[in-house]
Amino acid sequence: MDDAPAPAATIARTAEAEPWTGPASTDWGRDFDPDRLAFLELRMWKAYYRRQPLRLFGLLVLAMREQARVSWARALVASVFLTRGAAGFAHATGDYERFAPDVARGYRLLGLPSHVDAEEVARRELRWWVVRREVGLAAGKAAGDAITRLYAELYALPEAAVADAGRLRGEAAEVRDRGAQDDPDGPRGAGRGYWPAVSRLLRESYRSLKRAVDTTALG
Repeated sequence: MDDAPAPAATIARTAEAEPWTGPASTDWGRDFDPDRLAFLELRMWKAYYRRQPLRLFGLLVLAMREQARVSWARALVASVFLTRGAAGFAHATGDYERFAPDVARGYRLLGLPSHVDAEEVARRELRWWVVRREVGLAAGKAAGDAITRLYAELYALPEAAVADAGRLRGEAAEVRDRGAQDDPDGPRGAGRGYWPAVSRLLRESYRSLKRAVDTTALG
């Protein structure tokens, strides 16, 4: 983060220099509570659509720590880079690949195993964001396919093993988008007609992902 303010750059260097005490590389990202992660993602989506950036950032830090089992310092700095990439994407109308380096650095700070290509993970992360933007309300299946490819790269698994997890998370996104469009209170409202369904789908998605990574670890 060469163009970052000095304090942020210092924190980044400190986190990157910190000895790695997370899970062994073969176990990365597998020791998570699926219901907890689903709950945090649900709250992040609500904060995003209600335009609550500070709450969103805090929840992202919690989610990164839950998923990767890293220190608070690493979770914080990784979230800074991921947020910077997402914020750049939110204001862009094209050339989305330019945000991949920030996303990749965020993932590397989370301690990705050496055999996982952080740059490719970042490109696949960006791809599902692009799909939702370009396809619109009917993006559920395409988003699910993109998330499946992201999980396959992130966990070094066959796409078939994580297809249900991707499909369900993509479906959750479409349910949210369609529900918010039809809600007379708009996207910042309580969303009683769609958030419970989104919550259920996210929970099922992360439970499916957890089964996939646990089965592979046991195998």
